Parts: sequence; structure tokens; C-alpha cells
Amino acid sequence: MNKEMREILEQIEGKKVQAKALVSENKIEDAKNMRNEIKILQDKFNLLKDLEEENIEEVQNMTQINKKVDNKDAKIIAFNKAVLGKPLTEVENALVEKNGEDGGYLVPIEQQNQIKELKRELVSLKDYCNVIPVGSLSGSMPIEVGTDDELVDFDELEEINQSTIKFGQVKYELGNYGDIIPVSNSLLQDEKANLTGFVGKRFAKKAVRKENSKILEIVKTASKIEGSNDYKIIQTILNKHLDPSISDASIIITNQTGFDYLDKLEDKNGRPLLTESLVKPGVKMFKGREIVRLTDKVLPNVKNDSEKEIAMPFYVGDLEEMVSFFDRGVYEMAMSKEAGFTKNATYLRLIERFDTKAVDKQAMVYTEINL
Repeated sequence: MNKEMREILEQIEGKKVQAKALVSENKIEDAKNMRNEIKILQDKFNLLKDLEEENIEEVQNMTQINKKVDNKDAKIIAFNKAVLGKPLTEVENALVEKNGEDGGYLVPIEQQNQIKELKRELVSLKDYCNVIPVGSLSGSMPIEVGTDDELVDFDELEEINQSTIKFGQVKYELGNYGDIIPVSNSLLQDEKANLTGFVGKRFAKKAVRKENSKILEIVKTASKIEGSNDYKIIQTILNKHLDPSISDASIIITNQTGFDYLDKLEDKNGRPLLTESLVKPGVKMFKGREIVRLTDKVLPNVKNDSEKEIAMPFYVGDLEEMVSFFDRGVYEMAMSKEAGFTKNATYLRLIERFDTKAVDKQAMVYTEINL
């Protein structure tokens, strides 16, 4: 309570005494006027009190924000010092997590999120897989093997057989995938420098390319349906060659040439066959299924023996059912000065760990459309 508020309270108490005296003297109108003055003073006091409490709350909020900012800066400084091999205080040492496998340090959560955001801007097949977070470098995961079982009728008096549901085991072993990036020594002199932000864009691009490459290795084992001269083969796959539940959740993976072909298709009234996605701006749909476009370099056209391009590739199915992506979910950074000695640079190594495994190879079908 400030000085002005205390003075108002004293005025209120004084006027209350005066009002009581006026009532005892039967000066009712004067007492009523005094009551109005007391009400005005009370309203003024309440307003000042509310403003002071709001100010206190704002100060407290700013203090919390500043603490968060300070804590974030402290984590960045501690992480940078650890990566660069500088001595840490006891407090700083508690803010970094060392990876015991090969001497690197785990990137703080805030900076991990920066890399993940950068990866989301790219065409990542991982987004369509069954992503399974894991905390160990190897292990196994139970999966259900496809079955057409129904519920058992318990009302029947016959012998009840155990459910024929079958579980398999998918073993995973995370691989180490990384990049070595030269960074100017002058940048590293700034202990608050966001090292992950500096190297993140390059790492994100390479990481998505590697993830896509490993996923495509599995996708390319899909069963093949004889190619065709027009797009109706895709409709046939969706209608006949995939289980209805798989078909409903399917995507269509193709390259730039295949996407361009589909994008130019029109119905009898001249309207495009592809539709815009209502949930993903800029994404095209075919019969309600999302089209995932990769580059012609990543997913090249089919060539004959003379190296002439003769067909466009199309993978149709549910990638989540086909591929499990075992994700360690963290990034690790380490550094080396020796390699950059002649360039006044330090080399940063950034690593992620994952594995990809085929689960249901019948969940996707491959076909070609002739050029």
C-alpha cells in the first residue's frame, strides 16, 4: 500500500466519525452528504488498489519471463562451453547432458525443436510412418501379424479356442547418421551463440534426405502391379489391390514428373481431377488421398536398357502400416579443432540416431504409368 492509499484510508475513517456525529445530532441530510463523500473516497481507494495489484502481477510475470530467458541463456552457454571443451561450473555442469557413447553432448530441448521445425518445412516421409520413440540403441518391439479373426461366441458350449492372434517381434538397432560442419572460430567466441541454429538448416536438409532414403529402401520392396498408359491404374489399386482400411488411409508417392502428369488431368467438364487438401494448404489430393511429391533425382523415372525414360513411378498405400521408424529423438553435438587448423575453423559433428523396419509389405503397391 502506497502513501496516497494510506492517506485516503485515514480520510475515510475521519469522515465516518463525522458522519456518526451528524446522525447523533439529527443532521440527516448532512450525514447523507458525508456518506457520499466516503463512497467517492472508497471508490478511489479501490481503484488505486486494483492498479497496484495489476502492477505487482505484471512485475511478477516479467520476473518469471526473465528467469526463463536467463535459464535458456544459461543452458545455451553451458552447452556451448561443454561442446567447446571449456571448464564448467557446478551449476553449468548440471545443465548439460553428456552422451556416454562417444563423448558428445545432447542438444538442449529448445534447440532440438529448432531442427525439428526446419525438418517439417521439407518433404519428409517420416511424417507418414509409424514413428516409435525409443530410449535404447537396440531392442525389439512386439507387433501384430495380420489376421482376420472375429470375436469368439462365449455363449456356445463348445470348446473355446484361444484367439489365433499372432504377435511378431521387430528388432531394431539404431544407426548413427550425422554431418560434420565447419564453423568460424570467431563465431564460437560468443558463448551465447546458437550453434544449433547456425548449423541446423544444413543438418535438417541432409537428415531428411537420409531418412527418406532409408524409408524408400523399404517402400521399394512393395508388390508390383503391371503398369498402364493412364491414371486409372491408381484407382484400380485403391479399389481392388489394397484392403479397404488400408486404401482409405493411403497416400500416393510419386516424383515431379508423376505429379505434373496427375496435376494436368481434367474431367469431361475441364475441371482438374486433383483437389486441394482442406487441412494442408498447397497439397493436392487424388480421390481423397494425399499426393507426396519427391524429386525426380530421389525417385527417378523408369528407364529402359537404352537409358531412355519410359515410365513414371507410383507407390500407393499406407506408409504407417508398412514402415516403423524407431527414433531416438535427440541430437548429439561434438567438436574437433584439429581438422580446421589451417582454416581458422572448428568442425562440429551433429548426429541423430534412428532405424527403419518393414512391418506390413502388403500395405503398399507399386505401379508405373507409361510416358
